Order: sequence, then structure tokens, then C-alpha cells
Amino acid sequence: MPEVIEVDFLRKEVQQLLVGKTVLKGVLIKESLSNLNANQFSEILEGKTIIGARRKGKVLIIDFSKEVSLLTHFLLTGFARFYEQCPNINYQVALYFAGNGCLLINGIMLGGFVKIVRTDKVFEEDGVKELGIDVLSLDFTLDRFKQILNSNRRKTIKQVLIDQHIIAGIGNAYSDEILFEAKVLPFRKCEDLTNADTENIFNVKEKVFERSIAFGGESELSFVHLDGKRGEFHKHFNVHKREGESCPICGTPIIMKKIGGRSSYYCPNCQKEEA
Repeated sequence: MPEVIEVDFLRKEVQQLLVGKTVLKGVLIKESLSNLNANQFSEILEGKTIIGARRKGKVLIIDFSKEVSLLTHFLLTGFARFYEQCPNINYQVALYFAGNGCLLINGIMLGGFVKIVRTDKVFEEDGVKELGIDVLSLDFTLDRFKQILNSNRRKTIKQVLIDQHIIAGIGNAYSDEILFEAKVLPFRKCEDLTNADTENIFNVKEKVFERSIAFGGESELSFVHLDGKRGEFHKHFNVHKREGESCPICGTPIIMKKIGGRSSYYCPNCQKEEA
């Protein structure tokens, strides 16, 4: 699933490649993804110009002229591509631009969405309004993180990190990598974390994000950049999806354990009950 870093790459790429482009035609093939039918989708986007892009958690927000915004949640397998010359391939959503080029969106499973809303109503829309604080927000400080853990002290740290209603943007892969770097077991309860644990988790997330950015994000499933290039961070995971392989630090076999219905990967030697 595209997590915060991957969706932020797309935000930046929309800013760089698509701002100023005017929609000649909008096509919605899979109506179940949207809050509109195909005719409404096309009618609203026609003639609108892209003026910017934002992000909340894993939701990409593309803003158009005349107070129109397109919200996309790619879920597990969705992806977006920009083509200078539009190919004859399958897609779920397409924006054809005046002059040349198109943005194609495909692969979004049930639960993902591509919605059109008024720009001033973006944060009131289902799928956005329920989201917690964004993990890259300047408001997400260490003190705020401590408050969050205190409010959810009976939950495991893994559950808190991946709950989009609490902290928006972190998913299964990044939570595993963050907790490995912080040397904290994923099933530890928040109430059992020391101040050192909490500070470590908060601080090392930046290290994990920076590594991911250096590798272009992770393309374990279907994420690609708008130009089609894949990220390679998944090839450098320390623990995520590496059950039975040797820990890169100590050589202990990595373990997978289900926590709240989600698979968590960790090193039982490097990640301790207590720091």
C-alpha cells in the first residue's frame, strides 16, 4: 500500500508535472470508486485547471480551478501514471489534458476511492474527516505523540502507529521498520513504554522516512511514480516481510506475529520488552 512517503512523492510530482494543465475530458470507468456517476465526473472536471496538490495521510488531494478537488485513496494496489502520449490500456479513471498528456489511475480495490468535492469541503469528506494528525505535519510534535500514547495506553504501539484515525500516514511496512530502528517490540502496550522508548520511536521515524525517500519509496506491491519508475525501499527493509530471514544487525531469525489482525515483523533479540 502506498504510505505517507509514496503519496507525498505523488503530491510533489503532480505539483511539478501537472499544475497548469487543463482537463479536456475526465473519464470514470469504475463508478463504485466515486461519489459521482461517470457523467457527473466528466462534466465537473471538464475545463478545470490543476492549481496544486496536497495530502492528508495516504489520501492524495489534487486541487483544480473553480473550487474543485479530486481525492484519491489508492488503498493496497492502486497507482497513478502520467503519459505525454496516452496509451491504449485499461484504467479506472482518466484525465485527458488539453494539448497533450493524460493522468491514468488504476488498480484501486474496494475501500479505495476517487472522489470529487468542493475544495472548501475536503476535510469534511468521508475518508478524510476521520483521519488523525498527519505524521509529517509540523503539529505532530513529541509532546503531541506523548499525548496520543497516553490516550491510547491500553493499545499496542503497533496498533497506534497504523491506526489512521489516530496518526495518518503510517502503514504496516513503515511501522515495522520504525519499531525495529527504535528497538521496541510491536506488541508492547503504550502504557509500558518508557520516555526513552517514546522519544526513540518519534525520532527514528525521520531516519526511516529519509531512507525511504533516498530509495524512491517502496514498491513492494504496485506503487510507481508518475513516470512509471518504481521505488526500491522494499529491497532494503530490515524486518518487514522478512520472516525467517536473519536480522541484519544480530543474525537472529525475524519473527512474524499477528497484532490486531495485521502481520508484524520484528527481531526478538534487537527489539526488547524494555529499553
